[in-house]
Amino acid sequence: RQQATRPIEVIEGPLMDGMNVVGDLFGEGKMFLPQVVKSARVMKQAVAYLEPFIEASKEQGKTNGKMVIATVKGDVHDIGKNIVGVVLQCN
Repeated sequence: RQQATRPIEVIEGPLMDGMNVVGDLFGEGKMFLPQVVKSARVMKQAVAYLEPFIEASKEQGKTNGKMVIATVKGDVHDIGKNIVGVVLQCN
């Protein structure tokens, strides 16, 4: 976080780079579902850590409206939804 100007840069940079590697390895059959799920959990924890920094960097009173995004409860694929949600919150 200290090397990035904005918290979103951490998500869009090293965190997404890592998830892209996970996706590539899974696609090549070199990584299996348990490792993918663990990677998604780590990503969620990292994003949760960054959320207070994201909130602190927002301009007070500025809003672009509301958007609703969702997945089925308990869906292991909700990491994409969560990433989109954080990116939208930052912008």
